[in-house]
Amino acid sequence: MIAEAAAGHPSHVTDPAEPSGRPVPLDRTEIRERLSGNLCRCGAYPRIVEAVEDVIG
Repeated sequence: MIAEAAAGHPSHVTDPAEPSGRPVPLDRTEIRERLSGNLCRCGAYPRIVEAVEDVIG
């Protein structure tokens, strides 16, 4: 996910105004979209999003 965003690969929620091929900023909405379908939404899910934010921050 982090590598894809850095390479400029958009997701369904990426701002269409972002130039193609430029790094995509990973805000909470982007992180959640990119994790969808890959993780269950159990009780740990909010902490997983926070962990991703820690890694990229």
